[in-house]
Amino acid sequence: MKFLDDQLHELETQLKMTDKSKEELRSRILLHTSNTKRRHVKSFIWITVACMLVLFTSPFYSTTAASIVARILPISIIPTFSDGQYNPDLTNQLYNLVEMEGYTANFVGVTPSPYTIEVSLILKDSTLKQATDDLDSKIRDYLYENGYDEFNLKISEAAEVPQDDRRNELSSLYDKVSEIVKDVFTKYGYAREADYELAGVKETWFSNIVTIDMPDHIQESNKIIVDIEKEIKSLDLNIKDIEVNLFNLEHRQQDNRWGYVASDIYDAMAGKSMYQVTGMSYKIKNGDAYVSIKTDLEKPLSEEVNQEIKTAIRVYLDLPETKKQIKDDHFTIQLLLKNKKPFIEITD
Repeated sequence: MKFLDDQLHELETQLKMTDKSKEELRSRILLHTSNTKRRHVKSFIWITVACMLVLFTSPFYSTTAASIVARILPISIIPTFSDGQYNPDLTNQLYNLVEMEGYTANFVGVTPSPYTIEVSLILKDSTLKQATDDLDSKIRDYLYENGYDEFNLKISEAAEVPQDDRRNELSSLYDKVSEIVKDVFTKYGYAREADYELAGVKETWFSNIVTIDMPDHIQESNKIIVDIEKEIKSLDLNIKDIEVNLFNLEHRQQDNRWGYVASDIYDAMAGKSMYQVTGMSYKIKNGDAYVSIKTDLEKPLSEEVNQEIKTAIRVYLDLPETKKQIKDDHFTIQLLLKNKKPFIEITD
């Protein structure tokens, strides 16, 4: 995973990432999915039992049979965070599977529409063909077992990336600037704001520019910038200027919170033929949150399935972890047909 970590470290200079958000970025960069737990409702029990009897009385495990089970299992939406802990999503689960099979994973990522799972390997003692022959069926079986029945699987070998001394230098510079910014904000009594990555570094031909995201409610912004400049000069860092961008912290926090909610709902249905989801979007307008789950459906699903989706979303929204994310926000969550018309709508 070192190559992906290096990439994430490099992205810090432009994306202003915290350590915690590196794991979040793994989930958001490629729209990862998560579906490790199941909540079985009574109406599905007899079907599940029947299918399990077929599976366990058959001489060989059948991915086709697993796919049938996947189609009838009820939807379950897993919060990204539970009790402050990050819940491993599908990509992390597959990464662990690959490692347990004795291979080194460079990264595991997911892209939507068509739903594609890519596994990039760092190969030493085997060829790509050998690794693919070994891993392909195991990964597919794992996916079928967890409800995924409509996906493309791509296994590739990671390309070697030459060492970039300039990038390493820029990353080191970013680390120093970020520490200065956090310390200065904290000194002025803005420790909460300092928890958000407020600093960035832009590379220029002859020097570098520090960018500071300044919450617009801070009264001492000018003094803070002066102190940051002093600290940069005292360390003789290769910085020629500081750019300040004002933003509304409350709006950004709300936007971040609903990013998790929208992704959680999307992730629960992605890669499953019944729902045909193709993507998601969300926005915050006048303090209200709007989430849209896009599908390729020409017409609404059956009333039974629609009710199952509504129930799953309501159960998810009532979880303590989710309530912590949505707070007292007013919201509208819609599932859209291919023609953009909503066929399910949930509001607070």
